[in-house]
Amino acid sequence: MKKIILILTTFSFFLLTLTPSISSEKIIFIDFDFIVNNSNHGKVILKTLKSRKEENIKELKLDEKNIKDEENDIKIKKDILSEEEINKKIISLNNNIKKFQTKKKSMNSELNKLQNEKMNNFINQINSILEAYMKDQSVDIMLNSKHILIGKKTINKTEDILKLINQKIK
Repeated sequence: MKKIILILTTFSFFLLTLTPSISSEKIIFIDFDFIVNNSNHGKVILKTLKSRKEENIKELKLDEKNIKDEENDIKIKKDILSEEEINKKIISLNNNIKKFQTKKKSMNSELNKLQNEKMNNFINQINSILEAYMKDQSVDIMLNSKHILIGKKTINKTEDILKLINQKIK
């Protein structure tokens, strides 16, 4: 019985001493991906990268077609040409395949480099705008909505930030 009274007394003491937590920080959230994908400058960057990727694909498909044509030519002429000539053509085909693979890797590398460069520059511009917004609006914490399960729509400032970015970044 003494243990029960002690436990109840301790429990009631903790309940009485606990106070509700009141936060004085101003917290907002934004959808950063939405801002990048739907801002005017972001759309231009994404369109540029997409067109560069399509050009690369078109060029690589043409090279691939030429390699396949060369391979088919070897198969057709296999019975007609001497073994030495066929070996030369096969070596040439293998060299062309290696060049194709190197070109493909190079194009992917250049595209990734361009994407990283443009997006990093754009994100740095966005960050400076976000910092100024936080200072002007006395915001203490800004979160990405990707990491928020649910929140009040009044603290979602994605549209406000998008308008601000479209105004400041041309």
